[in-house]
Amino acid sequence: MTTFELTDEQEKKYEEWRESLPYLDEGHFGAAGGGYSFVFTPTGLGMLVKATRADNDAHEIDLTEWEHFG
Repeated sequence: MTTFELTDEQEKKYEEWRESLPYLDEGHFGAAGGGYSFVFTPTGLGMLVKATRADNDAHEIDLTEWEHFG
């Protein structure tokens, strides 16, 4: 099994971004919730990380820690 994790800094940035988005009513993404997607792309230089909220405006944030790329 392969797992991917956010660093503490990425998680903080994600939470701040999520709280800054326009409010959506409860149940907007259905009974199961969800609505947020993470894409992890491993490269030879580091891990690319993006998060997206799947609504009509398709809000997205780049969580990649570019300062760690060499």
